[in-house]
Amino acid sequence: KQKLEIYCIILKLKKGCFMNPFVCIMLIFATIGLIDKILDNKFGLASAFDKGIITMGDFMLSISGFYCISIAFLRNNTEILNRLGDFLFFDPSVLIGSLLAPDLGGYSIVEMISKDPNMIVFAGVLLTSTIGATISFQLPIFLNNLEKDDVPSFMQGIAYGLIVLPIVLILVSLFLQIDSLMINMIPLLVLCILLLFMFFINLKLSVKILTIFANMIRILGYLFFFLVCLTFFFDLGFTQQDLIKEVFSIVFQMTLIVAGSLVLCQLILKYFSLQIEKLATILHINQYALIGLILSLGTSIAMMPLFSKMDTKGKLINAAFSVSGAYVFGGQLGFIASVSNSFSTTIFIIAKLSAGILAILMVYLFTKRRMEN
Repeated sequence: KQKLEIYCIILKLKKGCFMNPFVCIMLIFATIGLIDKILDNKFGLASAFDKGIITMGDFMLSISGFYCISIAFLRNNTEILNRLGDFLFFDPSVLIGSLLAPDLGGYSIVEMISKDPNMIVFAGVLLTSTIGATISFQLPIFLNNLEKDDVPSFMQGIAYGLIVLPIVLILVSLFLQIDSLMINMIPLLVLCILLLFMFFINLKLSVKILTIFANMIRILGYLFFFLVCLTFFFDLGFTQQDLIKEVFSIVFQMTLIVAGSLVLCQLILKYFSLQIEKLATILHINQYALIGLILSLGTSIAMMPLFSKMDTKGKLINAAFSVSGAYVFGGQLGFIASVSNSFSTTIFIIAKLSAGILAILMVYLFTKRRMEN
């Protein structure tokens, strides 16, 4: 009986590794961090593991309320969703995905309003994790915390990231065979153009608008979390118990993946410092800029304290990369892997990295032309 139980566990592990190999890699590094914590930080990895575990509280505040209440609301109001789809000339999931991050209700809302599985991957996974996360999360945080002298470089880098993003999204949508491609791309293109116009015409007003939008999202998240807590204890009907249990599982998976990604970054910075210096020299950026790129793979917030220490090109590269490439191995990966299948996870990683790398190349192309001029 014990052998049979062990065999079943091995089969489950093999199945999990086959389904999400990238997630399994992060779990391995999370295990390494846990072992080092048991060994009392012998290899200096326990602190990175602890930082990942601490994010569980932030995830619960930002995710659980939106996830539980939005899905419960959509379950009970399907007629409103059908009317919304009839009113718009494009798929409404495109608009939702362009405004909200996946873990701030974007994915769950898209999944409920879209019947096409390919559109769920396109809007719920790709749009939410790129432009949606940029608008609802990254821009307000960075614009409120960066030094004033760094804001122009950051916004210019964001512009580079927004310019190349539609290229990758169009290629992915062709691969997914999205119906009415050009019509459904109109909201995304209009939103990118509008953002670029706002940034270059009136940056201060843009900052205020985005900050108000982000604060509304943040306050709603806190209120929804409080309502979920009340429902969990008193069953007030704001959501269902099965959704509460489901969100606990999602947050737990996300936390482990973030812990693994932070341990991986710590190992890279610790044992490959000389290689990082050489690579930074080859890329013509300073060491802080390259470290910022590595940290952005887990979370772009980690590179924010280093932004003022970067050279000008490094600032542009980090900002441009953050539009798509940030969180590719962090909390977003954990969320997408926990709510979708391996196909969506693979598309998520490939598309975000491709758009991030293309944004970096765009920065090099424009800076080279300026130097030549």
